[in-house]
Amino acid sequence: MSTIQFNSTVNTLANITLNVAENRTGVFVIAIIEAVIIILLNVLLLGLCIKVPIQNRNQLHIIYTFLAASDLINGIYLLPISATFFCVQTNIFRYYYVCLSIMTMNSVGTLTTGYLLLLLTAIKCFSIVYPLKSLRYITRRAAICLSAATYIFSYVIIIISSIVLGSGTVTFMLEEECDIKMAYRDNHKQFLTLAYALSGGFVAGVLVLNSIILIKIAKRTRIGVQENSNSTDITSVGFRRSNKPSEENRTFPINEVPNTTDLTGRNSLKNSSGKPSATKACWQKEARKYDFRKSKNFKAYLTVLMHVGIYLLNGFPFFIISVNKNLKVTFYDNDRNVRFGCNLLLFLTSLTNPILTILRVPGFNKTLRQILSKIFKPKQ
Repeated sequence: MSTIQFNSTVNTLANITLNVAENRTGVFVIAIIEAVIIILLNVLLLGLCIKVPIQNRNQLHIIYTFLAASDLINGIYLLPISATFFCVQTNIFRYYYVCLSIMTMNSVGTLTTGYLLLLLTAIKCFSIVYPLKSLRYITRRAAICLSAATYIFSYVIIIISSIVLGSGTVTFMLEEECDIKMAYRDNHKQFLTLAYALSGGFVAGVLVLNSIILIKIAKRTRIGVQENSNSTDITSVGFRRSNKPSEENRTFPINEVPNTTDLTGRNSLKNSSGKPSATKACWQKEARKYDFRKSKNFKAYLTVLMHVGIYLLNGFPFFIISVNKNLKVTFYDNDRNVRFGCNLLLFLTSLTNPILTILRVPGFNKTLRQILSKIFKPKQ
């Protein structure tokens, strides 16, 4: 009697999951297309990273290379994650440790991408605020070490959390599909608390760093170049105009006065009142002005800001649902489609990152144009 009852339960659940899977076909196709595009774009970007001449590779290029590798891994991770969403009847995804491993990939991929973007923002902040020190401390080796440390931090904190918060007694779950709620079960809320803490740290870091950058840019734009205007940073070169006259203009023979009158008979260096002429005063005023917003450094900062802005925008729906308890209970907790949709939006960052990098970073788009010109070079 118990055997018959168990079999009937299995059939009922199978029919329910089959109907759910049919309703998920469209979202599953979108997820697979997104994963394939992510993989192709980041393979292209990594190829461009290799093609960029060594002498043209700076610190930002190195971090962008690590970011492209992270996005490529995210595209690969998205394939089994999408399979758990659609193939709900596949028994392998109901083995607990298989499901826990896939959910760990899900969490660690987006976390690594986010904190690499935070690292990019921090380096741009340091190079804008302290241009000379950035040349000394932010070397290529430092960029490699910082990027590797970001990878290690992300993977270690998620893997350790999965080991600690994961259930060690469940090996096969027949009545549930592979999801973050199944992976952490009773400790699901604790894992979400960790996710909120990591997300809060990311948002706080982005806000603080960008506030410092904007204050520095506003100060430079208002008062012009000061003591750091003759320095260089990772992506741009500053300039300096000397107000001191050259040696040739400073030395004159005794009893010889240089001819400094113009066609009107007025002295070109001083007017009748003995004050500097309007032309010289205007030149000095222009020399003190420096529009930082037109520099290459500011354009590089805008690129980083676009990356971070898109990442925050993609995570905004999850933030809204998490803040509103009614939405969280009604939709997020009880609907796998909503949870997977929020996750899919976060992975969308790995698709936009290579596009922005190729279009906005000079070293990559120049290399791509050179490759395309060789491929499509007209035959003579």
